[in-house]
Amino acid sequence: MEQQQSPKIELYVTRSFSEKLSAAFAFLRENWRTLLKYFTYLMLPASLVLGFFVNHFWGGYMSLFGMVEGGGELDDAWFIRFMLTTGATVIVGMAVYVVFSAMLYALFRLYQVRPQRLQNLHADEFRPEFYHCLKRAAFYLLTCFLLVMLALLVFGALVGGGIAINEGLGVIIIILGYVAILAVAIPLSLSQPIYMMEDEVNPLQAIGKSFRLGFATWGGIVAISIVFSMLTSVIQSFTFAPWYILFIVKMVFTLGSDLDSTFVNSIFYTFLEYITCVIQCLGYLLSGVITTVALVVQYGHASDKIDGVGVAQNIDRFDEFDNF
Repeated sequence: MEQQQSPKIELYVTRSFSEKLSAAFAFLRENWRTLLKYFTYLMLPASLVLGFFVNHFWGGYMSLFGMVEGGGELDDAWFIRFMLTTGATVIVGMAVYVVFSAMLYALFRLYQVRPQRLQNLHADEFRPEFYHCLKRAAFYLLTCFLLVMLALLVFGALVGGGIAINEGLGVIIIILGYVAILAVAIPLSLSQPIYMMEDEVNPLQAIGKSFRLGFATWGGIVAISIVFSMLTSVIQSFTFAPWYILFIVKMVFTLGSDLDSTFVNSIFYTFLEYITCVIQCLGYLLSGVITTVALVVQYGHASDKIDGVGVAQNIDRFDEFDNF
């Protein structure tokens, strides 16, 4: 009942910084049950899979570190397995990111169009929107991956060419490259909300639009990112600490030749590492829910402030009133 009585949180509204914070927290407070429900259904199984690969990757990394520190030789077959594990971890992580994004943006979109918002949302109603967002999230990620690879090739060619001409020139290109990354990363953070919330745009158009909206509201993006990063870092520290402690203890016993490492190599300890790694993944994804909500609110603010989207929507709704 409380959710029905509370005013709807409109997306495309120009807000002050404090109003953006209030809107983000109000959305989380109003819809936490639905968010938790679908988060558990989708992200818990995903974290069980992701935790296995992440834990296996760090186990291989620790073995590699131990071999290097001990002066041992790297076995080619072992190194190939480690690289395959690394690649698999990256692929699984990207797949989890796609599912995570599809879940959240499907809920955002349904909140905007359903009269009941997210109350009494059944799986039959959620599923089509989720599959729609799943395809868009996958295509967005693939596009970004290809663009990043292209940018790295161009940047590498520029650095190589600069060093060939003059080492100082190569250093200057590297510094300018880092500055450019910092400058464009902030407005680019709006590209995913734009693409996921606006069906009429493609990924390249979303990236172009993010520059226009992002640079115009650059300060707001930075401010809201700092606030919510501080908040989510607290959550991540609690969920990350158990696995990190186990990892450090195992590293100490593994590298210490005079220490008995039987326990840290036991099945029980490995299983404990896996469980804490799953908790770590869940904490990271839970933090992602909070930061994404804040970013979507910022996107709605920028869209209304720069493009007047909220005003245009209100004009479109004018004809719905029959008493004029």
